[in-house]
Amino acid sequence: MVPALLIGLNLLVPAQEALGAMPTALRGHGLGKLPMSTQSRGHGTQEGFPRSTLLLAHALAPAADPEPPTVDDVRLQAEAAFAEGVQLAAKKPGDARACFQCAASLFEKLARDGAANPELYRNIGNAWLLARDPDQPQSDELARAIFAYRRGLLLSPQDRQLQDNLAYARQLVVHPPGSAFGQPPVEHRPPWLPRWPGLLFGLMIACYVAGCLAVGRWWMVRRGPWPTLAAVGFALMALFLVGWGLEDWQLRQEAAEPLVVLAQDGVQLLSGNGPRFPARYETRLHPGVEARLRYDRGRWVQIELAGGEVGWVPRSAVLLAAP
Repeated sequence: MVPALLIGLNLLVPAQEALGAMPTALRGHGLGKLPMSTQSRGHGTQEGFPRSTLLLAHALAPAADPEPPTVDDVRLQAEAAFAEGVQLAAKKPGDARACFQCAASLFEKLARDGAANPELYRNIGNAWLLARDPDQPQSDELARAIFAYRRGLLLSPQDRQLQDNLAYARQLVVHPPGSAFGQPPVEHRPPWLPRWPGLLFGLMIACYVAGCLAVGRWWMVRRGPWPTLAAVGFALMALFLVGWGLEDWQLRQEAAEPLVVLAQDGVQLLSGNGPRFPARYETRLHPGVEARLRYDRGRWVQIELAGGEVGWVPRSAVLLAAP
């Protein structure tokens, strides 16, 4: 396993400020502030290709290199590609997006190699979000950013930067006007309440022990506030027991129904696992729509949207977290 200390990357925070990219950095400024262009060649360093493209080709081609790059090599290449994107953003936005795409691919390589931690997934999401061309909403960069933020939140549900960046990315997803179809799930849990089932279980045991001690003390002296303290201890134990049970159930549900994010444009939910089946809903979905996996049938998967709508889509049309 790769050490979890890999990706702290304070580099990305000032880079976001330079680009005006994330609401957590500039309190409301978005990617739309950047000048965008559809030109991505002719502004690089070698024969029209940005240096980051060459870094990516080198890092992702182990067969061509007798000594594959180390984890630190890939990390440094990802940082360099991101920094290059920052430098190119103002004058050569096409090349900048290519650099951010390269950085995102390199960060994803680190994740595949075992460096899975919230900071790494935040960097993956940020890089994909900056690689997005707003003139091409049908591309999958936004979906990949949302997918990365969601995976990071599975590891660290209380990470405020991941929460804010996910909320910002969700605002960019195209939805039918005035419809809740395909809208992201609503989190009813208070943001200050931690998702630590182990802590809730420990508090439950502690309150149970405290209640038992209070009962024992009352049995010995038969006076004082011990019955009240015992009642309070057992009441808190019951409360923590319910919280622990609900938290454990929710985590099991998330593990049983992995995250799915649509990555293709114009996807319809079909009534069966094949292109000949009719559409269950006429509304088409766009990249970035989130769902849960219900069944996996090879080239087709059945998903459930946050509103309860169920249907089949091609597996190639989604990003799917491994169960």
